[in-house]
Amino acid sequence: MASTGEDATIQYFEKGAAVEISSNDEGFRGSWFEGTVIRPPSETTTSISSRSKRNSVRNQYNKNKKNTLRVLVEYKNLMEDEAGTKRLREELDLVQLRPPPPGEKLQSFKFNEEVDAYYNEGWWEGVVTGVLGNGMYSVFFRGNREQIDFKASQLRLHREWVKGKWIPPLEDVPPLELEHDEVRRF
Repeated sequence: MASTGEDATIQYFEKGAAVEISSNDEGFRGSWFEGTVIRPPSETTTSISSRSKRNSVRNQYNKNKKNTLRVLVEYKNLMEDEAGTKRLREELDLVQLRPPPPGEKLQSFKFNEEVDAYYNEGWWEGVVTGVLGNGMYSVFFRGNREQIDFKASQLRLHREWVKGKWIPPLEDVPPLELEHDEVRRF
């Protein structure tokens, strides 16, 4: 029988589901791009019920734990051509996908807090290196050793999708500690 975490994971990758996509390509590690599932990680037909589809995916997953399931996705903001007329589609390993994180209220961030910053059409993992005031933050990206300033609206708390759950969970998020006009220097 499938575990609860596995059930939670499988349900997020049906056709048409919104997802975030990571890349293993050099220069893109630590980034997540918005997309949509075009073909889920199993062969399905329209005559099969949704529950049967999930069971089919689960059975395929259990049989192929050493083999990687592949999913066809279409990026929301990355284009296949220079003219920007056709969205990029790729077949990727299931482990490169996650559902979009839950929406959160705009919050303040602290020095050294791990965040995702919306930059170059995707969410990039970084760390807050400066609280500048007026809702502005400096974020350092370890991957390219670059530091950029962002508005609070361009940041979110960094979370990991592990066995069908977000880490840290929403209830563990501390309440706001700084007002946007306060300044914390390091």
